[in-house]
Amino acid sequence: MDGAYLDHHDGHCVLGTLASGESVPLTHDDRRRHLYLIGKSGTGKSTLLFNLMLADLALGRGFALLDPHGDLARDVADATPSHRTNDVLYFDPADLSHPVAFNPLERVPLDQRPLVSAHIVAAFKHLWGDSWGPRLEYILGNSLRLLLDAPGTTLLGLPRLLVDDTYRKRLLATCADPVISAFWTREFAEYQERFVTEAISPIQNKIGALLSPPVLRNIIGQKRSTIDIPAIMNSGRILVVNLSKGKLGEGPAHLLGAFLATAFSQAAESRADMREAERRDFTLYADEFQNFATDSFTSILSEARKWRLSLALAHQFLGQLLRSCARQ
Repeated sequence: MDGAYLDHHDGHCVLGTLASGESVPLTHDDRRRHLYLIGKSGTGKSTLLFNLMLADLALGRGFALLDPHGDLARDVADATPSHRTNDVLYFDPADLSHPVAFNPLERVPLDQRPLVSAHIVAAFKHLWGDSWGPRLEYILGNSLRLLLDAPGTTLLGLPRLLVDDTYRKRLLATCADPVISAFWTREFAEYQERFVTEAISPIQNKIGALLSPPVLRNIIGQKRSTIDIPAIMNSGRILVVNLSKGKLGEGPAHLLGAFLATAFSQAAESRADMREAERRDFTLYADEFQNFATDSFTSILSEARKWRLSLALAHQFLGQLLRSCARQ
């Protein structure tokens, strides 16, 4: 078949044409059931994603792209027609002169905080699956819940709250969950000093090293986000994210991609308060998505169709997913 193109008459995308001359359409309803592309390098996955995004651009639809290489992100930005230029936000984390702020802890609704905390833990676990343990997960989860309850916090506060008693007490003053409060005031406070050191050292070392590069601190260390994921989805705008591992580093690139996927899952859930007719179709494209494959994608696959958030996922072979699942 030929490459995908837009059928302007019917307003949907055509994947190609069979030898018989019959076209193979990809309707809006098909898109809402999600797309999964698998194939070796050079088989046309990125080209198909690119053509699908070109169709979305022509149709005035909104979408986001998570690209771990950067080439596809640049191609989409360059191919954006002039009438949609103002709809596009190009997010290049490696551009230190124009840092985009994204705080995954900002203004998370009370009922969504346990889920967001679990997704962030899953993102860290995705990176450190080989050296992960239940104690690390337990303390990290309680740390995130404490930060989520305090206004104006960022992930840069994680290492500090583990060692700074004054800072931790200030956070506890705003904690809305008695279970989380009890962990810090009763359980953690009773740990012996040697046990505390052994328990928090892995978190301090891993997160400290991961968050130390200025390129990542510039993004997640700002209290107020400059990108509004729900607004992008609901207004049919476009977010193109260049997560080039060569510029960011593999760990920060994967972590930021997973955080953004969580933000889209959270934004989709917030559409529960909207009437169905008001929910604009939006597609999240992820090339080499095994790099960001946490529970956020599971939530979107199972539930987000009704919120009009669709996935278009591409990667090379199944073993990549098996390794990703093993780390989780």
